Amino acid sequence: MTVVIDSSDDLTLDNVARVAWAGEECRLGVRALGAILSRRDEFVDFVEQNADRHLYGITTKHHVGAKSVLSEGGRTEFATRLPSTPATVGPRLPERLVRAIILARLADVLNGTACLRVETVQRLLDMLDTALPPVPARGNGEPGDIIPLGHLFRGRFDGTLEIGEGMALINGSPVAAAALSDAVLAGRRRIINMEQAMALAAVAMNAPIAHYAPELEAAWRDEHQAEALRNIRELLQTDDHSRELPYQAPVSFRSGPRLIGWARRAQASAEECAEIALSASSNNPIFVGPNAHPPHGAILSNGGYHNPLVAPSLDSLARTWADVCQLVTAQVNRIVEDPTGLVATEPESQVSLLYMTSAGWAEEARAAATPSLIGLGGAGQTDTGTPDLLAWRKAHDAGEALDANLAVLAVVASHALARKNHPAPRRLEKLSQRILERFPVGSSPVDFGPQLEGVVDLLCHPLDDATTPVSELATT
Repeated sequence: MTVVIDSSDDLTLDNVARVAWAGEECRLGVRALGAILSRRDEFVDFVEQNADRHLYGITTKHHVGAKSVLSEGGRTEFATRLPSTPATVGPRLPERLVRAIILARLADVLNGTACLRVETVQRLLDMLDTALPPVPARGNGEPGDIIPLGHLFRGRFDGTLEIGEGMALINGSPVAAAALSDAVLAGRRRIINMEQAMALAAVAMNAPIAHYAPELEAAWRDEHQAEALRNIRELLQTDDHSRELPYQAPVSFRSGPRLIGWARRAQASAEECAEIALSASSNNPIFVGPNAHPPHGAILSNGGYHNPLVAPSLDSLARTWADVCQLVTAQVNRIVEDPTGLVATEPESQVSLLYMTSAGWAEEARAAATPSLIGLGGAGQTDTGTPDLLAWRKAHDAGEALDANLAVLAVVASHALARKNHPAPRRLEKLSQRILERFPVGSSPVDFGPQLEGVVDLLCHPLDDATTPVSELATT
């Protein structure tokens, strides 16, 4: 299928999922093309009327070059190329994130604040159909996104541009918007995995259904905790409560729905911020047209390159996923140590030893959950930096650690039930069966790595609908 973009309102998380994650084609609608063409004419007219003024990156060069207005010849030469940007090295951003960056770069164009030619915008979208250049993930200490955008666009556009297009391509914060979008899309199915793995663990631990009672929804006074309670309660639905503990389960099992409720709230907040970031203008400077600023429009220098929504939202997700990871490790330990659990039913310590793996992933997540504060930039004008890709990497690491740890919990819980010949409730039966297919009871230790990887893959990669990053194991 093809995603048609007609305005910045079409730059949504769902369309990012389709274009960036599922690899669908993307094109501009007729209305968008007409608006881009018209705004470009207004911009060129404005520059002609104000060629003797300091217009950052348009009639002047960038950075310290902003102090001097260029001659006509200097302006023409500078206009053809991307302004100079720093370079960095290291591991690359994943392709899905680079595709999302290209999509997010359209926001200023569609809002009329960055005035590219129609042919330049078409070439930008054509990048989605070609092999993308490597974009390093680390060493980005600038305010905004000029380092990754320089890596992404220089080879394609340098020497082919016209007045104002270079700055419009490499300034702003589309990388930040794409990074937050990438994290929240991963978070959507991660929430479901939390609920299902913890519900399976509750069955293995024989946790009383009272821990998830409907009365708690009103008592806790939070819609997101109520949703977590409802989902776990439905997953645990059974007519046989004979094996439930006559006393309360350990703290980690009772805290589970509350922490998942918080994860749902953090996810909802991050999704809201991502939707705002995707469609908002972020360039510096921006052009406002003659309707808003007669008679010819205006160029406004501003701080759009610093998106204050992104790093704090990513930090919130990283901390949340790290917290859940600690709780998962506690549940793994309790299931392993239970006198009637794996310790008692395995012929020797095998799968039960995964508690050590779980502890390792909890530490990985804990290490990732540190604040991403505004960077201390260099001297002069560029005196701070934005930490968005650093925050994305930490959220990515915490999320991957949680994915692996949820797989460990699901394996340990499924093996504990299978060893005792205890069936899973109806809504968890399919999940437990698929886990045991990929990591069967009686697997030899030499197979544990590939088997565990298989369960991680099962939880993380849907098989039915690649456009929606939600686990195939969702309750129907």
